[in-house]
Amino acid sequence: MAVKARDSDTLVLIQRGKSGDENALNALFARHQERVLRIVRLRLTAELREKLKVQSMDILQDVFLRAFEKLKDFEPKSQGAFLHWLSRIVGNVILDKLDYVWAQKRACLAEVSLDRSIVGSMDHMRLGDLIPNQGTSPTQHAIKQGIKTAVDELLLELDEQEREVIIQRKLEGLTFGEMASETGKTEDAVRKQFNRSFQKLISLAETRHLLQELRL
Repeated sequence: MAVKARDSDTLVLIQRGKSGDENALNALFARHQERVLRIVRLRLTAELREKLKVQSMDILQDVFLRAFEKLKDFEPKSQGAFLHWLSRIVGNVILDKLDYVWAQKRACLAEVSLDRSIVGSMDHMRLGDLIPNQGTSPTQHAIKQGIKTAVDELLLELDEQEREVIIQRKLEGLTFGEMASETGKTEDAVRKQFNRSFQKLISLAETRHLLQELRL
């Protein structure tokens, strides 16, 4: 499926970033950082945070570092491909950190800092450079963040499969066809799974009197 026109800005930034345009790289990751951070928070459960001794921003930083290093090999082939690629990196970073923690325990190694700067030709750039101030007022930003926090807390009450199908559809922006290809299920089965999961989320929102805030 061809990439739709609304993704054209992302495609331009990707190509400029591959050519070494640091401003394009900043813009590329800054425009996606809010959704990627939400994906991180929804996958980094309280149990995982305790086990890994990291916070969501630690994971986000490593995701962007890894994405910088691999961007030259990324070729978007569908709508939302870049965000879905970043989402897969989120999963890989969390799994790698779990492997690292278990390796530490087995080898009784001392704890090392997870804080890193961007390597290679971009070693002078840091995460803060990628996240400019938002164009909204502090009050507007606080309201938006409050709504998203409320929704995310509801999502964390779903089981992992229910949460993941909503992440893929609503945050990554995948089509049902793309989701079916990822899971090996039929498109109809994925659509039904999403509808069941989203209905459960709506039911939770109703019990918390948050239905009007259920905007992903």
